[in-house]
Amino acid sequence: MAREIAIAWQLGPNFGWGLFGLEIALRLKASGRARPMLLSRMLPYLGDPAIRAELEEIWARHRGAIQGMHEKNMPGARVRVNVPVLTALGNDAARQFINPSLDYRGTENHGLVFLENPLITPQARDIYNGFDTMIAGSSWARDILRANGVTGAEVCIQGIDPTLFHLSPDRGLDDAKPFRIFSGGKLEFRKGQDIVLKAVRGFRDRHPDVQLTCIWGNPWYAGSSFKLLRHSPHFPGMLDHAGPEGINWSGIFEDAGMDLGQVQFHETVDNWALPEIMREADVALFPNRCEGGTNMMAMQAMACGVPCILSANSGHLDIIEEDACIPLRAQKPVAMDEPTISTEGWGESDVDEILECLEAVYRNRGRAREIGMAGAEMMAALTWKQQIAALAPLIGL
Repeated sequence: MAREIAIAWQLGPNFGWGLFGLEIALRLKASGRARPMLLSRMLPYLGDPAIRAELEEIWARHRGAIQGMHEKNMPGARVRVNVPVLTALGNDAARQFINPSLDYRGTENHGLVFLENPLITPQARDIYNGFDTMIAGSSWARDILRANGVTGAEVCIQGIDPTLFHLSPDRGLDDAKPFRIFSGGKLEFRKGQDIVLKAVRGFRDRHPDVQLTCIWGNPWYAGSSFKLLRHSPHFPGMLDHAGPEGINWSGIFEDAGMDLGQVQFHETVDNWALPEIMREADVALFPNRCEGGTNMMAMQAMACGVPCILSANSGHLDIIEEDACIPLRAQKPVAMDEPTISTEGWGESDVDEILECLEAVYRNRGRAREIGMAGAEMMAALTWKQQIAALAPLIGL
C-alpha cells in the first residue's frame, strides 16, 4: 500500500509554488508512489474538471482532521504529523506559503528550496541541515547550499505539463498581427521587467509593429522583493506606481515611454489559460537578473515552441542549450546596495545585446522557428511526470 506524504504549503493554479505542489500531489497519486495529504488550505482550481475532481478528492481525504489542527493551534506553533512532510523553503530558510502558518514536523522532513540570495546565515544553514533531505530547484541553488555547509543538498528541476504546453498551429485569428514579444513573471527587480521595458521601447522605435504581451501581476507588491525595484538602473520610479489599492500599471507603461495601444497586459493568468497567450508570441524575453529555480514560465514558453531569449545566469543555466534558446551572454554584476542580500551569481543583461537578439528574430523568422522547435523538443523531455519521478527517490519514495 502506498505510504502517505504531506505537502505543507498551499496549492494554487497561478503561482510557482502553488503549481509545484499541485503537480507533486497529482503525479504522486497517479503513479501510486504515495498518497498525498494537504496540510494547507487549497486555493480554487477552475481548470480541467477532471483535475479539479482529483484535487478535491485529495483534500477531502483528511479535510476534517487538518481543519481541526488549524483551529486548535496558534500561528507559528509546532505541529507533529505522523507521516513524512514536504516543506517549501526560500531565502533565509523561511517556510513558504503555509496557510495557516504552522511549523509542521513529520516522521521525515524533506525541504524543497528555491533560493535567490546566496548570503546564507549560520542560523539558516542550521535550519536547512535540520531537514532529512534538501532538494534545490536549480543547480545554481544547490551549489550555493553546498558551498555554505548544507550537507547532502541535491537538485531536481521543475517540469512542464505537455497536455497544455506544446506545439500547436497558429489559430489564424489575426492576419495582420503585430510582432509580439512575450514577458512573464511577477513584477520585481530580479525578474528584470525594467530591462524588458527599456529594450522593447528601443525596439519599437525601430519597428512600430511591435506589441508587448506581459503577465506581471504581483499580489505581494508590499513585500521586500518588490521594493528592490528602487535599484533599477532604468526606471527606479516604478515603485511610485504602487499604493494601497495595488499597482498602477498604466502609469508604469507610460513612464517607460510605452504606447498603451502597444501593450497587451494580463495581471495574473491561471496556468491552464497560459498556452494560448504564449503561442501568439513571436519571441519571449526573459532578461531575469536571478532565478532560484529554472523559471517555470520560460520553460512553458519554450515548450510551446516560442523562441526564448534567456539571461545566462543562475537557474536559467539549467535550461540553456545550444540552438534551443537565445542566450544573453553579456552578464554584468548586479549593483544593489543591500547588506542582507548578495547578488553573487546574478546577472545584469545588456540592452544592446537584447536589441540584437530581437532584431535577429524579427528579420529571420525561419531561423527563429527552428530555435523554437528545438526548445520544444528539449522541454518534451522535462515533463512533470518525469521530474516528479526523479524527485520521488530523493524524498524516500
